Amino acid sequence: MDRIIMHIDVNSAFLSWSSLKLLSEGSNIDLRNEIAVVSGKEESRHGIVVASSIPAKKIGIKSPMNLRDARRIYKDLIVTHADKEYYKKCSNNMMKLIKYLFPKYEQYSIDECFVDYTEMKKLYGDEVKFAHKLKDEIYKRFGFTVNVGIGNNKLLAKMASDFEKPNKVHTLYKSEIKEKMWPLKVGDLFMAGKAASMKLNELGINTIGDLANYDQNKLIKVLKNQGKMLYEYANGIDDSPVINRYDDRKGIGFSKTLEEDTIEKNVIYNNLRNFSNRISLELKKRNLYASTLVVTIRYSSFKTYNHQIKFENNTNLEEEIFNLSKIAFNKLWNFEPIRLIGLRVTDISSNNDIQLSLFDENNKVLKDKEIDKLIDSINKEFGTGTVFKGFKNIDSN
Repeated sequence: MDRIIMHIDVNSAFLSWSSLKLLSEGSNIDLRNEIAVVSGKEESRHGIVVASSIPAKKIGIKSPMNLRDARRIYKDLIVTHADKEYYKKCSNNMMKLIKYLFPKYEQYSIDECFVDYTEMKKLYGDEVKFAHKLKDEIYKRFGFTVNVGIGNNKLLAKMASDFEKPNKVHTLYKSEIKEKMWPLKVGDLFMAGKAASMKLNELGINTIGDLANYDQNKLIKVLKNQGKMLYEYANGIDDSPVINRYDDRKGIGFSKTLEEDTIEKNVIYNNLRNFSNRISLELKKRNLYASTLVVTIRYSSFKTYNHQIKFENNTNLEEEIFNLSKIAFNKLWNFEPIRLIGLRVTDISSNNDIQLSLFDENNKVLKDKEIDKLIDSINKEFGTGTVFKGFKNIDSN
């Protein structure tokens, strides 16, 4: 039986939530109906549009446009600044409702999530009818609108939710791929960034249908692992499960908005190394071990993506965290300029059981643990950075 997956996505989340906050404070203007944007502070690098109203989008004001350029388009542009705490409150309110309704739930970002509706159909009935009830209930309770996409996997559900907005329900079942998805521009495919789209256009691939019917081996020669992934996505292939990553096992993680957008791997790797060191120290301080790692990338377009990967054994070792983070990054990155990089470990416990094979380097993990203990004790006595371990170079494209 095919799965039924829903993707719930808040329409213009930051703009909508900022508007709700101002209305609650007595404003008589609903930013959603005005030519308005949310931005960071203009005196810093964050002085750019991060969200815009539908009226603003219609005249060409979109993220990540610089505010100066936005005002050239419309001099009376209404500007409000991001309120992260209020956004978290709005997000938490919606996610609590979703989590209550669905046992299989995955928060994908602050304003979107997936749910597995397959088994719930017996309880709630037809998925399309329920999706309409759900979006209406969210608006009734919280005052903002969402799109709901329905498909047979996460990819198709997410693609469906990006169809006509706002406040809509769309389907994209496997049987509808040729009709609804293949005619779209190849750049509309999830994870097909500008750089990849340009390469695909050079190959004569202009639509998702063109990509779906192209020679997969040729794609892999040009785009390597990304070529395989995009080929599968164009054909609606995605077996990833709906996993609750935001449960009580919060995890430990760090992220950084870079001073400049970058495509330099060394810059990213340096940050991942720093994060790995800090995560390792925090785990060891609590005598804990992690079994799952998540790398987060935010592009200059403000689109944010995550890639999750499991450790072979539960670990708190810096080297293992760093090396796996590079593998996860290379599987996720689509070669677009990166604005933010993040690293997080989850599924944390006090269990450090090691599964060894007769054919593995059986003592390596144990030796690494002893070496790490020695390094930690030296650095603790003589200062951080006195001694450090070299890292292997793992560069999987």
